[in-house]
Amino acid sequence: MERRKKVVRAVCIILACLMALTLIAPVAATVFAEDQTPADKLEQAKQELEAIENEIDEIESSKEAAQKSKAYYEELANAVKTQIEAQNNLITAQQESINQKQKELEAKITEVESTQALFDARMKTMYVQHNRSSLSVLLGVTSFAEALRYIQNLQYIAQSDTDLINTLRTQKEELDAQIAELDAELAELKQQKADLEAQKQQYVNSVTAANNQISAAEAELEVKSEEEKELQAKYQQAYQEWVAWASDTSGSSVILDEGEFYWPVPGYYRISSDYGVGRWIYGVYDVHRGLDIPAPAGTPIYAAFGGVVSTKAHWSYGTCVKISHGGGMVTIYGHMSARAAGIADGVTVTKGQLIGYVGSTGNSTGNHLHFELDINGSPTSARPYLDPEIEAALHY
Repeated sequence: MERRKKVVRAVCIILACLMALTLIAPVAATVFAEDQTPADKLEQAKQELEAIENEIDEIESSKEAAQKSKAYYEELANAVKTQIEAQNNLITAQQESINQKQKELEAKITEVESTQALFDARMKTMYVQHNRSSLSVLLGVTSFAEALRYIQNLQYIAQSDTDLINTLRTQKEELDAQIAELDAELAELKQQKADLEAQKQQYVNSVTAANNQISAAEAELEVKSEEEKELQAKYQQAYQEWVAWASDTSGSSVILDEGEFYWPVPGYYRISSDYGVGRWIYGVYDVHRGLDIPAPAGTPIYAAFGGVVSTKAHWSYGTCVKISHGGGMVTIYGHMSARAAGIADGVTVTKGQLIGYVGSTGNSTGNHLHFELDINGSPTSARPYLDPEIEAALHY
C-alpha cells in the first residue's frame, strides 16, 4: 500500500512538472537568446510579427470566406422559401379541386341512389302490373292499339331508367378516377414540398455552420490581435536596439556568411580597379580602398546590406552614401549622381533597397560606383561576402 502511494505521488509530481513546462514554454519561445546580436533579435522579432500577421490574414480570409458562404446559403434558403410558398399555394389549389370533385361525387352518388330508387319503384309497379291478368289489362283499355302503346311505354320507361342509371354510374366512376388522379398529384406536390423543406434545412444548417465559423474567427482574431500588439511592441524595442547598434562603428567586426552581400549594381560585373591595387593619384601613391564598378550614369545602386544611412564622407567620394551595419561594419557607395528619394542621415535601409544612382561626382574620371567595405574603420575586401556566382562573374 505504501509503495502504491509513492508511485502515485511520483506520477503527480511528474504531471505537475509537465504542466509547468507547458505554461512556461510559450513564454520562453518569445524570449531572445543571450548570444543574439541586435540584428538577430530584430530579425527574430520581424519573423514572429510576420508570422502572426500571416495568421491574422489567414483567419480574416477564413472569416471572409465564411461570410460569403453564409450570404450564398441565405440566398439559396430564401429562394427555396419562395418555392415552398408557391408549393403551398399549389397544394391549397389542388386540395380545393379535390374538395370540389368530392362534392360533385357526393351529389352524383345521391343522384344515382335517387334514380335507382325511382327505377326500383317503377320496376315494382311494372312487375305488379305484369302479374295482373291479361283480361283485366285489356278491360282497362278501349282498343288493342292503346294496350300495345301501354306496353311499349312501360318498356321505354324501363330502358330509359336503365340508361340513366348506367350514365350516372359512369359519371361517378369518372369522378372517382379524377379524384384519384388529383390525390396522386396532391401527394406529389406534398412530396415536392417535403423535399424543398429538407433542402431549406440543409441551407439553414450551412448558414448556422458559417455563423459558427465567423464567430470562431472573430474570437481568434481578437486573441491574435492582442498577440500582434505585443509582438509589435517587441519589434519596436528590437528595432530601436538595432538602430543604436547599427549606428555604432566601434564594436568588433560582424561575421557574415558567404554570399550575404547584395551586389549593388546588378548586371554590371566589370571591375576597373580592384581592392588593394596600388596606384599614383595626383603624384601620391595610394592603395585602392574598394571596388570600382563602371556603369552608365543613372544606373540604380542598391544597399548591399541593411543598416543606418550617413551621407557624410570625404570630398573625394562626391555624392556618397554610407551604411553602418553594426559591429564596426560600414559599406560606402561613392561618386553617385544622386541619392534615391528618402535617403538621408539616420534613415534605415534594408538589404537590396534602392539608395542612389551611378555618377561621376567627386574625384572621378568617369561614371562608376566606388563600392567600399570598412570594418572598424579599416578598408577590407568586400569580395568574401559576395555570392560565389557574383564573385565568379567579376572580370576586368
